[in-house]
Amino acid sequence: MATHFEQELENVTIKVFKMADLAIEAVTKSVEALKTSDMNLAKKVIEQDTALDTLEKEIDEECIRILVTRQPAAVFLRLVLVILKSNTDLERIGDLSSNIAKECIRLSGKPTMKALVDIPRMASIAVEMIKDAFAAISEKDADRAREVIKRDDEIDELNLQVYRELFSYMIENPYTVSQALGLIMVAKSLERIGDHVTNIAERSIYYIEGKDIRHGAEQ
Repeated sequence: MATHFEQELENVTIKVFKMADLAIEAVTKSVEALKTSDMNLAKKVIEQDTALDTLEKEIDEECIRILVTRQPAAVFLRLVLVILKSNTDLERIGDLSSNIAKECIRLSGKPTMKALVDIPRMASIAVEMIKDAFAAISEKDADRAREVIKRDDEIDELNLQVYRELFSYMIENPYTVSQALGLIMVAKSLERIGDHVTNIAERSIYYIEGKDIRHGAEQ
């Protein structure tokens, strides 16, 4: 039979995994809205960001309560700290997804200047990274977390590719500047989402192995 402390840990863990699901949904729907010029879907992404904000506050409060009242040691302490920090990254992913949805609305439902290929690919990689980062936590699989960190390079490369291509469009046709800049912002948001997922993967290694590999501590 689980102790009260174990139940508290399980409850807060379930909540952060639910938050990860919401973040995945936000990323997916925001880029789908942009790709299909669906303003209603974009508005739903923005509205649903409040659910992420609410969960973030609940998780923060529960983690702090556990730290203060239970004073967990060793692996339990690392798990609570990972949840607490990852919670912030997930909230930021929700904000960045909301920014993408707002860009869709700014375009007023107009089709993009070109078929979107690299931006949806960035979103797909980011979603896979989120799933794998949390699978690494669930399965205590540090190697899987390290693979997540490596995949961030793919997003960075696609971001540069999008920037170069759209910059060329702006030079050739000044009338594309406004939309091109907006799409560059979208790609940058997805690049930042990749960075936040990388943070989560790095912290999962800390939870599993007790090693802090952030800021190049481990090559």
